[in-house]
Amino acid sequence: MNRSAYKQYNQTKIKTANKGKLIVMLYQAALKAMKKAILFLEKKDMESKGQQLIKAQDIILELLYALDPQMLESGNELAVNLQRLYLYSYRRLVHANINLDPEPINEVILLLNNLLEAWEKVVASEAGRDMQAPAGPSMLVAG
Repeated sequence: MNRSAYKQYNQTKIKTANKGKLIVMLYQAALKAMKKAILFLEKKDMESKGQQLIKAQDIILELLYALDPQMLESGNELAVNLQRLYLYSYRRLVHANINLDPEPINEVILLLNNLLEAWEKVVASEAGRDMQAPAGPSMLVAG
């Protein structure tokens, strides 16, 4: 598949995805960027390492902004914990970028991998429910 077709395919995939699938895609993109950053750090390519970490940081900020403000204000435990995890992850990546340290990147990769697995289960259960049941109330996803 040529580069233009691949880009168009990805744009269509993003535009047609539900919120749960978009969140999964954001996690996957952040993980990919962090893994690339580690490789660039090992190769001493500081510019590319920095670009990949900034990309991962930007994605984490998008995940943070996607949290439902009403749930945060009401003290919803899940939303508040996700907010804390995203802020912590962001700070760890900034630390990694400044100090040229792969350990915080690995820490955030582990954390986001665990969250990704949970989101994949949520998305899979929503897809299964959509196939079994007629249209009805949907689950509000905050995170």
